[in-house]
Amino acid sequence: MCAPDGIVREIGATAAEFERGLRLAVTGAVSCPQPGVLRVDDPGTVLEVELTEQPERRLGQFRIPVLHAHLRFIGGTREARQTLLARIDLAMQRGGG
Repeated sequence: MCAPDGIVREIGATAAEFERGLRLAVTGAVSCPQPGVLRVDDPGTVLEVELTEQPERRLGQFRIPVLHAHLRFIGGTREARQTLLARIDLAMQRGGG
C-alpha cells in the first residue's frame, strides 16, 4: 500500500528475518540507527524502514509471524527507488511449491 509519507507493507516474517533479507539485498549498506528502525544507504538513495511486530497468525498448527513495515525514502530519483525496492523484494522472496 502506498501512503503519502511512504510505503506500508505487512510481511509474514520476524524482524530478524526481514533484516537478514535486507542485508542480502544491499550488502554493507544497512545500519540500525535506533531499535526497530533499519536504514539503507544505497548509492543514489536512502531508505528508512520502521518495523513493528504484530500478533502472529495461526492457521491450524501453523504459526505465521506478522511484521508491519513502513518504508520511507529520503532522497533519490524515482528510478533509484524502484531499483532498490526491486532488489529488496527479490531478496525477500521465499521458495514454494
